[in-house]
Amino acid sequence: MSETDFDSISLRSVAAEDRDFLLELYQSSRGDDLRKLGWSENEIGHFLEKQYEAHRTFEQRDYAQAVDEVILASHQRVGRLLVDYAPDEIRCLDISLLPAFRNQGLGTYLIRRLQKESAERQQSLRLQVIRFNRAVNLFERLGFATASETGTHFQMEWKPPKSEAQP
Repeated sequence: MSETDFDSISLRSVAAEDRDFLLELYQSSRGDDLRKLGWSENEIGHFLEKQYEAHRTFEQRDYAQAVDEVILASHQRVGRLLVDYAPDEIRCLDISLLPAFRNQGLGTYLIRRLQKESAERQQSLRLQVIRFNRAVNLFERLGFATASETGTHFQMEWKPPKSEAQP
């Protein structure tokens, strides 16, 4: 995607008819570790469908107020952006793109939009990412720092520059 292609990017609220697309998107970004263990594609698909349902239940329970949107490029569904606007932070809960739309600057474009919102609100932008996810490099390049970590995930944070109005 070139910079001018970003003019075709829009977001719309997730709808019931997006379920199959969201499952496909979820599965497209997971399962490589299971393939390395020798799981069949059928086993992986079934497992990831169950994992997806559990993950959606968690999101709906713990982040019911989050803004859940489908990312559109020229009106075509290409990804998902889930953001929680809490009183003290902006939390990017999910940003995912179909494989054909990765590594083209779209993720950078969307994260920079969130960073702009974060700066306007003077709130930290936080997210969690699996340690071995290639997106860790993207987040570090965009100024995120690891705030904490577990055996499987990094908690990353971007703090906006202090506004001139603050002491």
